[in-house]
Amino acid sequence: MVAVSNYIIRFVNARIGYDEPIIKDITLSIPRPSLTTILGPNGSGKTTLLRAIIKYAKVFSGYMYIDSKDINELSIEELPKYLSYSPAEIYSQMALTVLDVVMSSRNGDGWVSGDDALASLKYLGVGNIVGRRFDELSTGQKRLALIARALASRAPLLLLDEPTSNLDLGNKYRVILALRRVVSDRGITVIATGHDIDLALASDWVIAIRDGEVMAMGAPGDIINSKVLSELYGIDVEVLEVNGHRLIHVRNESG
Repeated sequence: MVAVSNYIIRFVNARIGYDEPIIKDITLSIPRPSLTTILGPNGSGKTTLLRAIIKYAKVFSGYMYIDSKDINELSIEELPKYLSYSPAEIYSQMALTVLDVVMSSRNGDGWVSGDDALASLKYLGVGNIVGRRFDELSTGQKRLALIARALASRAPLLLLDEPTSNLDLGNKYRVILALRRVVSDRGITVIATGHDIDLALASDWVIAIRDGEVMAMGAPGDIINSKVLSELYGIDVEVLEVNGHRLIHVRNESG
C-alpha cells in the first residue's frame, strides 16, 4: 500500500471545465508511486480531470499542483518532463509502424529515441510487434503499444484515459498487470480513468466522481462496496465477498 503523505497531484477547491466549469470546487490528492483509478458514470468529469493536468481543460478557480508546482507556472513545453498522456480513443495511424507511434512521444529533452521505444515495448512483452503497422494490431496490442509510448517518455506520471475499454478478458488483465508492474518496478504513478471495477480493485487508490464532485476517495476496500457503487452509478449494486475476492452483482427490481 502506498504512503499517502507523498502526493504527485493535488487539486484544491478547483473549478475545472472548458467554456464553463464541469468540475465543482474539487479537492483531492493523488499519492505516488501508485496506480490510481478514477471511477464515475459517463459525463461525471473523469476525462476533464486528466485534461486539466495536461492544460487542455481550464482551471477557472482554485489551485492545481503537479509535483508541488502550480500548473499555471508550467508551460505546455515543460509538461513532458512531468507526465505523458494517452487518450481513450485509439486512432488508426495510417502507414505508421508501432515503432513510429512509440517514437512520437516526447520526453524532457525532445523526441523519444528508437532505443527507448524498443526497450519499452520489450518491457511490456510486445517487442515482437515493433515493425508491424499500428492500424493492423488488435485492440489489446494497440493499448499496450500506447502504454509503451507513454512509458518511453520516462515521465514520472502516466495519464491513461480508459486503458481497459473494449478489451477482452485476457488483454484486460495483461494491461492491468502491466500497469501494476510499471508502478512497482519503476516507482511511476499511473492515473487511469474508466468504469472497470477490476482495474479499481487492482489499484492503490480509488477516486469516485459523480456530477463533477468527489463522492469518495481512498483504498479500493473503502470504495468498492455496495453503498458507494450504488450511489455512484444510481443503481442497486451488491458487492459480494467470495474466497477473499469482491464480486459485483447488480440487482433488478425483482431481486
